[in-house]
Amino acid sequence: MHAADFSPSTPRSRGAVARLLDQFQGRGQLVASLPDLVALSGLSPLAVKRQLEHLADRVVRLPGRTSCFLIVPPEHRRRGAPPVAYWLADYCRLRQKPYYVGLLSAAALHGSAQQAVQLTQVMTTTPTRALEVGGVHVEFHVKQRLLDTPLTPIKGLAAPLAVSSPEATALDLLAFQHCVGGVALAAEVVAGLLPVMTAVGWRSALSSAPVPVRQRTGYVLDTLGAHRFAKLVQASLPSKLRPVLLQSATPSLGTGGQLPWQVDDNAGLKGALN
Repeated sequence: MHAADFSPSTPRSRGAVARLLDQFQGRGQLVASLPDLVALSGLSPLAVKRQLEHLADRVVRLPGRTSCFLIVPPEHRRRGAPPVAYWLADYCRLRQKPYYVGLLSAAALHGSAQQAVQLTQVMTTTPTRALEVGGVHVEFHVKQRLLDTPLTPIKGLAAPLAVSSPEATALDLLAFQHCVGGVALAAEVVAGLLPVMTAVGWRSALSSAPVPVRQRTGYVLDTLGAHRFAKLVQASLPSKLRPVLLQSATPSLGTGGQLPWQVDDNAGLKGALN
């Protein structure tokens, strides 16, 4: 939104910020930064803040620097915030944070929801404090090579949202298994993603995944009976592999690495699924 888009009849009059918020909302933009409100209204930062104080039922301040404010439309005020899909992209853009919705949240958007997801899991490049706005909870996880992660557009969302592809989501579930309830739950969610996975999607996602993550993912796919996809993962691996634990931060069961993945199934996944 640019200054030319906003032309109140009396820029310094009472209600200038409220009219600005109406225009933001009318354009489908629910996050406004303090510098934008200052530039567009012609008011001083202090004057904008004072007007915002009188609009406490309409806006919620979001954490971080620079100051950002979430517009809460009337139909979402009972919950305290609109759904995160309405505003996450704008928030991350204003914060200059690359992002995508990942892990259990991405899996649910792709149709694999093994349990109700109570929060939105977002991948980004730097440590970021969790957001709690009304009944909306967002947690952020740092991922290296985030910009190399393939994304998939999701139809029917209220606003454009970056979401990891089904195959990239599966790799992330194994890489961040400690954030999703362990490897057994991760495997269940991966199983729910199988119908929307493709060979093309796997080739795209595997190129940026660390070798140990590919080993674990290949083992899980093999155990789930998704042998066609498992072979694609295997083809991406080097000829010599170091043994890895299937479930991180859990002692080995002494079974050793199972060929061809060199994965120690210390979670007993194969026995649980078979």
